[in-house]
Amino acid sequence: MADRYTKTETGRAEIRARVHALTRTARNLLLIIDPSRDGANWVSMVQGASAADLQTLVDAGLVSPLGGPSVAPSLPPAEPAPSAATATATGPGALEASSLSYSDLYDLLPSLAKQHLGLMKGYRFVLAIEKADGLVGLQSVARDLLTEIERAKGTAVARSARRALLLP
Repeated sequence: MADRYTKTETGRAEIRARVHALTRTARNLLLIIDPSRDGANWVSMVQGASAADLQTLVDAGLVSPLGGPSVAPSLPPAEPAPSAATATATGPGALEASSLSYSDLYDLLPSLAKQHLGLMKGYRFVLAIEKADGLVGLQSVARDLLTEIERAKGTAVARSARRALLLP
């Protein structure tokens, strides 16, 4: 269980639709798991969770070991898939000139939230990330996250987070 895990597209859909009959601990584990820590570490963070809960998620195809058979997140049909070099939104409030793709932003935001805001405050952003609709929705969450990081940790830390998001 020393592997790092990532949510699959099926796992992301499960968070939104709640199709599988998961135990509370398995569902909580699904919500917070990301590649920033290994499986044992995530299991230890969810009260009452065990290796069996993580294995349930793997067996159901909701999470996979990093580098394993994970399905890339799909964008809503109305939004064209951005290339890594041109992943920018237009209009008021767009996240300025980030070269991150949808999947890069999706993977980076939870770890930034947990790193700078802690597990509990970061959890709120994880839920917002899961509910975000496409690249524009993720960019909106990223703006909110940067604002919260600046409020909680100051300008220098927020600047560091902006750099991590490849923003000027």
